[in-house]
Amino acid sequence: MAHIIRTKNGKKIVLRNPAEKGKRYARQMKSGFIQETGEKLDKGGYAYRAGYLDSRRDSANAYKSKKKQKRK
Repeated sequence: MAHIIRTKNGKKIVLRNPAEKGKRYARQMKSGFIQETGEKLDKGGYAYRAGYLDSRRDSANAYKSKKKQKRK
């Protein structure tokens, strides 16, 4: 669940858990722009989001592999 924090200057910061962050990045990659700001997603932003989602997938595969080894 996301937490909204206000800084001393009054700036709003949203802290998301990894699952929420992954869903948000996938949605942004699919649509091609950032809904919160209305900006178009550039190549660097697209690459960052793709890398984040790939790393989550790699971590999940490693976890599943270790779990299988423990069962045997």
